[in-house]
This record gives sequence, C-alpha cells and structure tokens, in this order.
Amino acid sequence: MASVRHIRLAYNSAYLIESGGERVLIDTGPDYRGAREVLAAVVAESPPGLVVATHGHLDHAGLGHWWQEQGIPVALHGEDMHYSTGHQLDDDELQALEGFVRESGAPTDVEREALAGLAARRAWARQAVETRDYRPAGRDARWPTGLRYEPFEPRRVLTEEVTAIAPGLRALVAPGHTPGNLVAFAEEEGWLFSGDQLLPEITPTPAIQRFQSAPGAPWRFRSLPRFLESLQRIRGLDATRCYPGHGEPFERVTDVIDANLGQAEQRTTRVHEALRENGGATLYELAEALYPRALRKRFWQIISTVQGHLDVLEEAGLAATSGGRWAAR
Repeated sequence: MASVRHIRLAYNSAYLIESGGERVLIDTGPDYRGAREVLAAVVAESPPGLVVATHGHLDHAGLGHWWQEQGIPVALHGEDMHYSTGHQLDDDELQALEGFVRESGAPTDVEREALAGLAARRAWARQAVETRDYRPAGRDARWPTGLRYEPFEPRRVLTEEVTAIAPGLRALVAPGHTPGNLVAFAEEEGWLFSGDQLLPEITPTPAIQRFQSAPGAPWRFRSLPRFLESLQRIRGLDATRCYPGHGEPFERVTDVIDANLGQAEQRTTRVHEALRENGGATLYELAEALYPRALRKRFWQIISTVQGHLDVLEEAGLAATSGGRWAAR
C-alpha cells in the first residue's frame, strides 16, 4: 500500500510518495527564497531516491539542479529538456513567435505591443536563469519572492510512453501543457499525480510553444489537440483521487476531466460557428470577433486559445487555412 505526503510550496504542491519500499518526489518545487529549507526539512529522515518533474516549467522543475547537488537524480521527459538546460525562448524560438504574431493579421499597433511583450518575457526568462538573487514577488504574489531556474541536465531522461518509477508507480507521457508533459499514477490506489494537466478549478490555456522533435518538422507544437487527447487517455485510468500541481487534492476525478472536455468542446463549437459567420478570417479577426473587449489586454492568452481550437478543427477536417485566412469546412 502506497503512502503520500502533500508538501505545500506557496502556490505549488509537491508530493512525496512511498511505494513498494521506494520513495519518489513528484515535482522538484519552485526555487523561491525558503523553498529549499521547507523541502530539506520534509525529507530529512526519508529522502527520495528519485525526483520526477512533471514538466520543465520553472515552478515545477526549478529546483532540479539543487536536488541533483544533493545526489538525488531528477527525471524529466526529453521533449522538455530545453527548459531545464536554460534554452527556453532562445533566438530561434523568439523569431518563430515574432513571425507568428506578424502572420496573425493583428493591426500594426497591436503587433507592436505583442512584440514588446515577447521581448519582456524573454528578459524575464533570462533573468530567472541568469540571476543568483531572488527578485521581488510578482504582482499576483503566488510565491514569497520571484523564481529562479538554475539550468541542469536531468540524470534520467524519459522517452517511453510509460515508465516504472517505483513498484506500483508509473510515469505516463501526457503531452499538451508542454510537449514532454508527464503525469504519475499509483495503480493499486488509483492515485493520479497530475502536475498541470488536471487542476481542481482551472482549465489550463494552450500555449504557443516550440516543439523540439524532428528536424524540419513544423516549429509550433499543437498544444490543445494533444492536451485533449491526453485527458482522454487519463480518463481511462479511472483514477480515484487526483493530486494536482496547484490546489488541494480532490476526488470525482472523472467528473473534473469530463468538465474540462465539455468546456473545450463548447469553445471549439463557438470558434467553428464564428468562423462560419465571418465567412473566413485571419486569426486576429476571429479572436476579435469572439473576445472584442478582452483581446487587447490579454492578447497572448486569447490568441493562443483561439489558435488551439483552430488546430482542433483543422485536425478534424472542419477548418482550413490558406494565405493567412481561416475558413470553415
């Protein structure tokens, strides 16, 4: 019988699992001032033999370097290694994202604002990797200080669809939130450790992000279709309890998954209907028709969401793009 300890790290949650006599920590924890001390106290008498980062974002893998300094290996999926090695939002990805903005059909002033936002995001990402000091907490104050991310090479790079990480405990590839996103599942207990794949009160927004795989392949990872496919696969696990990367553990896991899938289906239908009504539109025109009051203030969130649903429609044969304009089928 497995046991689990919930470790609260400000806005994040990590979980120390003992299964079959082995201990595994799910997520490294975010690197804010004081987080290391919390983790060190919790594992002082029973350190894990392995830390599994559900994905490469700085609040889930930010202490990977520190754990490996303690002699404890960190596992991460290979598709997320550009995060851990500090190569996030590099020159190639920045240029690709700038091209995405220019091809969206946004007016010149909006394009200028979006490109400035990209530059600020890149500066923030670089500062998190390069600074040795903790910055002040952000406006939303999710953590006591700003976050750092010391680059590291994970000692265990996962590539298989399913990997045993302890007796009765598996890591499952669940791409969507990131290309190399993982969840963990304790088979006997039916416990799902979901990272950001499934959260109690939030449906993660698909991002415009880079895909690392095959040379010559399209640069953009189609987040939303893969996220929904992963949700469907996780639904088949019949999990009894979910331990998310943010918020409190919850039961009725299938109900939460179905709510996520239902909401996504409604939004995809709405995008399809708007595309029909407009008789063809650029990405920006479609986003403006759907979210006229919010688009300017939340450009990236909305443009990413609409693009995600267009990806779903295109893969279903219900939409197509030509010359920068989308049309319903």
